[in-house]
Amino acid sequence: MSIQRSLVVVLGVVLAGASALSGCQSRDTALPEAAPEPDFSLVTTGQGPVRGVVAESIVAYKGVPYAAAPVGELRWRAPQPAAPREALLVADEYGNRCMQPPEREGFPAPKEAFTQPQSEDCLYLNIYRPETAASDLPVMVWIPGGGLVSGSGARPVNHGGNLAREGVIVVSINYRLGSFGFFAHPELSARNPDGGRLYNYGLMDQIAALQWVRDNISAFGGDPGRVTVFGESAGGASVYALLASPLARGLFSGAIAQSGYGFRLYQNIAARVAPGEASVEQGGVALVERMQMPEASLATLRAQPAEVVVAATDFSNFIQFAVDGVVLEQSIHDTFASGLQAPVPVIVGSTDAETAMVPPEAQRAGMARYLSDAAMTALAPWYGGEALRDTFLQSDFGFHSQVRTAGLAHEKAGNPVYVFRFGMAPEGSTRRELNDGPVYGAPHAADMPYVFGNFTGDHLEPTEPGPVERQVSRQMMAYWTNFAKTGDPNGEGLPRWQQSQGRYTMMFTPDGTESRADNWAARLDELNSVVSSDRVPAGQISGE
Repeated sequence: MSIQRSLVVVLGVVLAGASALSGCQSRDTALPEAAPEPDFSLVTTGQGPVRGVVAESIVAYKGVPYAAAPVGELRWRAPQPAAPREALLVADEYGNRCMQPPEREGFPAPKEAFTQPQSEDCLYLNIYRPETAASDLPVMVWIPGGGLVSGSGARPVNHGGNLAREGVIVVSINYRLGSFGFFAHPELSARNPDGGRLYNYGLMDQIAALQWVRDNISAFGGDPGRVTVFGESAGGASVYALLASPLARGLFSGAIAQSGYGFRLYQNIAARVAPGEASVEQGGVALVERMQMPEASLATLRAQPAEVVVAATDFSNFIQFAVDGVVLEQSIHDTFASGLQAPVPVIVGSTDAETAMVPPEAQRAGMARYLSDAAMTALAPWYGGEALRDTFLQSDFGFHSQVRTAGLAHEKAGNPVYVFRFGMAPEGSTRRELNDGPVYGAPHAADMPYVFGNFTGDHLEPTEPGPVERQVSRQMMAYWTNFAKTGDPNGEGLPRWQQSQGRYTMMFTPDGTESRADNWAARLDELNSVVSSDRVPAGQISGE
């Protein structure tokens, strides 16, 4: 064999061996195929498959039922589970709104287009998540306001897309309102079909929605262990009630109450009233009388068209929750005072001029239901006179003083508390100087466009916000979503938000975003002291 041929043979053997070795190594060390990224546009819930709609980097699932339609025999019953289905739910349209009051003088229809019809079949929720493969995302459950008589989780101002882009899942819900959500009657109480759960059906719906989120949100890429409830006005009042309700315990890990009211006022079912006090059953009897059916059975009342119930409902006052001994074991105020509320971090706050748009004479007349003339006179110097007292006392009584009471009580129980005051006033508002600092003039609900980043014009905010409005909105969205992620609103690039410690509040104003000592604390403490010593008996209070 020639030397040249020998080299070729040897080289061939070496290459063959290398090739064999390479093949062996390839089989032994081959990486497993990467798992496909999850496609959250199609998910499977406990009731069946749901397909969302992808648009502008957001996956939205609209009109997902979280409970059975509360109609027929389920009217004025605790919510029942939604029925399973085999068919695919294409969640591209919002569900019905719950029954609402007719348009009333002094309560103009919103500029936003409410395109969803009204119906008792209204227990739906909407889910927004970023169009990414991320999972175990924190969840924010929005509870809309409206005095517990109106509202919807599908309002354009509350669209959850902008918040979802911050790395969270946003869920917005409907719950029963008015006489469908808050009703008691002697026959219903005597039958007691839901084990003592009476009257607070709208609040029970909120709890049922949170239970649905706990059981299903992981399919959407959410973390059921990181759920923050947040709401404004009646939604803020609902957040207080959820913190106080033992049935909601463990369903959320944080809470944000924006302009919550009703903290100190409450009603009772008949079994819990003191002699001479009114019960919520009496309100149900009055409703039936207005329906001109005083002797009707419960079955007959349930058979009446929803429009008949709406027409007979008294919408002159906002609705309050009631102590039934199960959903709410005692008043929300007493629960917090006893330290028995849910031990979770909270953000609480309000706008700086909640009801200042109401004429002072009307506010003075309204406050006469709650405070004596002597108390009103004693409070006037804190405002610099009667004129400013009559302009701002109702805001302090209904909102600011209750934020302070809730925050102090929650902090006393050992929980983190962050307090804010929102002062981004709309164009045309009046800035006024009280004894203890300025009021910029932000009315009730003025904070909602900033929290969601949706400037619809429905709350007097500019539809073309300038740099200052955009900056405050970005800051608020970051604070809210940071809180949902960690229980602390602070994060990189944001002004430091100090825990309240009974002293500090975060100010959102055109002059800047700043956490500082609360210059209103002394006035609000004085008001709370006067209220506790000059209080109208709870049974005589119809609303706030």
